[in-house]
Amino acid sequence: MLKVRRSFVLLLFITFFSAFYRAVLALRDGFPPGADIGLHASLIHSITKGGNTNFMWNYYHMGGGNSNTFPGYHIFVACAIYFTGIPDYLAEVLVAILFSSLVVLVAFLLTRKILNESIALIVAFLMAFSYYDIYILLWSGYPNIITLMLIPLAFYVLLEKSRFPRLPRLAVASLLSAAIFLTHSLSSILFVMIILASVFVALCFPHRVVFTRKDVLDWLAPLFVGGLVVSPLLVQAAPFYLNINSPVYTGGLPGLQKELLPIRLVPFEFVLPFVVCFFLYFVLFKYMKVKLLQFSTILLLSWLIIPTVLTQSYAVGFYTDYERFLYFAALPLIILVGAGIFVWARLMAKSTNWLLSSGKNLLQKRLLKKRTLSRVNSSTTRKILLVLFVTVLMLVAFFGSPHIFMLPADGFQIQGQQQVMDPQEYDAIQWIKNCTPASSVLVSDGLYGWWLSGFAQRSTVSAVEPFFLTNSREFEPALLATRLLDTDYLVDNGLIQIREDGGYMANHNPEFLAKLSNQYYPFPFLNFNNSQTTITFTESGELNTVKLSELPVRDMHIENSSTYATIYVMWGNSLLNFTQRATVYKGVSFVNMTETLSSDNPTVSFVNMNFSVQTVGTTVKGHGTYITLEDPYMDVAGQLIFQGAEPTVTQGSQSPLDILYNLNAQSETTINFYVSVFEYPRLSSSSATQAGLQGLFMNNTKSYADKVGEFPLDVFNYRQAITNLNISYVVLRDFSQFARLEKDPLFSLVYMNQEVAIFRIHDSDAILT
Repeated sequence: MLKVRRSFVLLLFITFFSAFYRAVLALRDGFPPGADIGLHASLIHSITKGGNTNFMWNYYHMGGGNSNTFPGYHIFVACAIYFTGIPDYLAEVLVAILFSSLVVLVAFLLTRKILNESIALIVAFLMAFSYYDIYILLWSGYPNIITLMLIPLAFYVLLEKSRFPRLPRLAVASLLSAAIFLTHSLSSILFVMIILASVFVALCFPHRVVFTRKDVLDWLAPLFVGGLVVSPLLVQAAPFYLNINSPVYTGGLPGLQKELLPIRLVPFEFVLPFVVCFFLYFVLFKYMKVKLLQFSTILLLSWLIIPTVLTQSYAVGFYTDYERFLYFAALPLIILVGAGIFVWARLMAKSTNWLLSSGKNLLQKRLLKKRTLSRVNSSTTRKILLVLFVTVLMLVAFFGSPHIFMLPADGFQIQGQQQVMDPQEYDAIQWIKNCTPASSVLVSDGLYGWWLSGFAQRSTVSAVEPFFLTNSREFEPALLATRLLDTDYLVDNGLIQIREDGGYMANHNPEFLAKLSNQYYPFPFLNFNNSQTTITFTESGELNTVKLSELPVRDMHIENSSTYATIYVMWGNSLLNFTQRATVYKGVSFVNMTETLSSDNPTVSFVNMNFSVQTVGTTVKGHGTYITLEDPYMDVAGQLIFQGAEPTVTQGSQSPLDILYNLNAQSETTINFYVSVFEYPRLSSSSATQAGLQGLFMNNTKSYADKVGEFPLDVFNYRQAITNLNISYVVLRDFSQFARLEKDPLFSLVYMNQEVAIFRIHDSDAILT
């Protein structure tokens, strides 16, 4: 009884320590880390909104619409908020911490059932520092935390035949299965797969595994009954999850999955421990004389190997976030690590105890008068040594396996990386909640936007990267939001992309990006910076110079058809007018740039115009009628081909290229040139590459207007995006974009602190477009 009480006290200490450790990591900065907490809050408030509740509908997330997030966790937290009245973000994280800590208890019970109590205590302590459990908490994947506790609890209940009567045991297992099905879709799939695989393997060895038809029914019936309990939700979710082309399986819109694959692949050093433990499983259990062909050990092996294999499922066209599969294999991995620590510690303790005993006998023969040595009990010494070696080996595991266990230093670092919220940003959320109409639609960056949707309770379109999305309705709004927060106009013909920040911000006017064959994101290669563009002119014989960025914007818009798109930006004052046109043609890799200077004042004539080109190209060469730029590290090149008058090109101190046009005192002039950036093939030798590249440059001077592709035109207009998304407010945390919105008459600044600026959007129809 004393041994049981000590184990129980130690287990409670480990559990409370686990909760404290997680609470310190998650609440160190006052607000829980991660952006997904906002998604969960938006669903919680959608559930409690009132009226007929549709659990598969979210009123706030990504502009509002159908939801594929299972609501079990959210229903539980909604009840916790209702009964306790604690803040919603605090309720979310405390529930997650509770379940994440309970995993320690469940891991102890399950390990004790499969192996023994000593290993179970080791596993419980290891689980207190489990990397994947804590990592999920820090990026706020709360529903997954719940199921990671429920799955092993269901396994334990079904395995523990001797302690529970059959019918209550099956009833509890059915309710646990229903809770898993209600809470997390991927967990439900893995839970069912592990059980079905284990049952199948057991039935393949009917004479070796004592597994009767009654046992088959005991394991399969809870799946059926649990599914039946939550069948209304499963029926609603079925069309989305049974669609083999659903984004949850394909990883996004067609064409995205393979391009995003390198971002999603799990590093080899993350998968390696799971593969090693697969082989360790057979060695350890054979050494410990644990029967390999019994259902509990088959279940443990299936639980380890299935999620590990699924990390490589891209090979069969299943595209998702593969690291998430390792979350499910973490507990069986740690059980095997705990068993290995126990076996090694016992061997080391036994060997050391033998050496000490031999030394003690030798000393006793020579020092008969010393009675203290005779009082040393061999059994006690062995236990002390066992505890000592277990402690040492656990420390080795903690410090030697950073992808399995998370120590405080790593935890605080990851918490800092995942932290989204601070007091000023939360103040902005409260201002939006209290001072904007409930029907408002917001747009913001991906991380902050999810907090806005959940805690400001406003429909929010977030600029989220596509690999974070699994609902097809979210991809188009997320893309529009990303572009809206980055630039005013964008044209992409599949060969080249240009972005124009508009006349209110002298930054990218425009920016040219190369489309790379092995990357999803285009590569920014060169841009024109209008803050460096100067125009020299004479007025009544007096010489004057003006920067383009100092002129007021008169108009900017985009005109497009199925074959071309032209971005217009016009500046001017009483003395001069400047119009810049960038035209992208379908299937043509060169962009036509036209810049026109004119004046309504007959006393004005233009002397010269100087503009700068900023580029990442490291090699710049001039060839009279054209300029070439090269980046040999990225295998990307650029080319400017001049039509008509040839400029003087120099490499200035503030930018790689200064281009000066002599305008010969004309009262009106037009400058025309073509620009392209492109990827070039790397050949076996640099000389061959250079020869081929120079030949390509020469050929471009004759064929720059030729059509070389059939990709459709992708055209973005910020005004059209605002109309399509019905945006009411732009919430900005990137202050590098502040000037673009501040000077645009479409926007009005209504709130600002050191972290957040909020712009209200006027009626776009009332402003000249």
